[in-house]
Amino acid sequence: MLFSQARKREVVNTATATRVARVDGFVVLPGPARVALLRLGKVRGAGTLLAWEDVRGFGPDAVTVATDAVIRPPRDGLEQRAEDNDLEILGKRVLTERGMELGSITDVDFDPETGAVTTLLTKTEVIAGQRMIGLGGYAVVVSA
Repeated sequence: MLFSQARKREVVNTATATRVARVDGFVVLPGPARVALLRLGKVRGAGTLLAWEDVRGFGPDAVTVATDAVIRPPRDGLEQRAEDNDLEILGKRVLTERGMELGSITDVDFDPETGAVTTLLTKTEVIAGQRMIGLGGYAVVVSA
């Protein structure tokens, strides 16, 4: 599933069958490349982050959670950077570890069952997700 297809998906509490948020973004971590957090918008509570392990299902119509309590504020500096959108992968430059630019990320393909990143997409490149070795405020770094 592509990030572009999954964005704006509703987050639904399965216990109450109510909408509790909307997916606004994805936080990807390397080693191996995977979705670690979902950044949420239109949240009823104080938090805006949802850890991948707290997702019960990521389907074509909604993301499901067991309880609203799993939506939380940042716990550390990395999560604060995620909430501040500093770790948003879409639009970031892609550099090889040797410093060659491969373009900018236009989309990301991931497995909705596991959160594993399968492919990074640019306008001209299709990059295997397992090549991702770093992500920062400036760029995504991939193995050459």
